[in-house]
Amino acid sequence: MGKSIVFLFSGQGSQYYQMGRELYRDQPVFRHWMRHLDQYYYGITGNSVIDELYDKDYPISQPFDSLPLTHPAIFMIEYALAQVFMEQQIYPDYVFGTSLGEFASCTVAGALDYTSALESLVVQADIVQNHCEPGGMIAILEQVSLFHSEPELYRNCEIASVNFDNHFVVSGGAAGLSEVEAYIKKRKVTYQRLPIHYGFHSKWIDPAGALYKRYAASYSLKSPQAGVISALAGGACASFEPEYLWNAVREPIRFRDALKTLLPMEDKIFVDLGPGGTLATFIKHNHSLFGPDRVQSLHSVLSPFHKDMNRLEQVLSKIKWERVTT
Repeated sequence: MGKSIVFLFSGQGSQYYQMGRELYRDQPVFRHWMRHLDQYYYGITGNSVIDELYDKDYPISQPFDSLPLTHPAIFMIEYALAQVFMEQQIYPDYVFGTSLGEFASCTVAGALDYTSALESLVVQADIVQNHCEPGGMIAILEQVSLFHSEPELYRNCEIASVNFDNHFVVSGGAAGLSEVEAYIKKRKVTYQRLPIHYGFHSKWIDPAGALYKRYAASYSLKSPQAGVISALAGGACASFEPEYLWNAVREPIRFRDALKTLLPMEDKIFVDLGPGGTLATFIKHNHSLFGPDRVQSLHSVLSPFHKDMNRLEQVLSKIKWERVTT
């Protein structure tokens, strides 16, 4: 039977200006789908994601953090890149999304059409921006026991995700996160403020929940054509209710539980289709789950460090070769 293909889709925090620019310039399938999705987005909002991403020549170092643009941009990049692989007859046996990446995951699997996914993300961003207090998310490179042992952390924020043994993410309101940042800086703990201005995966976005769930109730999610591994469910997801589209960004990300569903790892080919290879990095660092030598095929395409076309060609060639030789 050969190895199974797993497409990986990351969420908010993985985005940056110029992401996918080389593919947009040189890869016709990617460019077609980016333009097609951007036209639909323009019809809804009167704005262009492509203009914001590429035409203003913002440096990669400048935070790309406007929610009405980052929500659709992440989806567009991931969905367009998935089309490149499928046009090459590389179809996923499984899709694995985290947070906002669950929208691309469900759409590529056929549970949701791309117009509905894009529209729902526009609506979600608008509701969150207009009904939730500003906040944010911080990635902390330390054992998660730090969170549970320090009142300065657990009183001011909530755990959004535990990604590997020494990496977890917290969410909170603006004032609380400022206290958290000051505390971990004092402790000389390595951390990173993510380019997100709202506390996703925490109670700080609850004011948006009722409105968005009422909107999402109009959607009918279909049976997927590939296995859906959900970081919301912490494993395989067999059925979808409209509330899934809200819970994917509200509930904690159960990345490691979901990853266990894909054991054994050696019979899988993992392809990270997110903007920066975030989930591929997380998988590499989860040695405690499956050991350091068992992930034999793990690929990512996009990177803030460019050379995306070269990387894409290499990944496509490697996957085709692996499928022939296994």
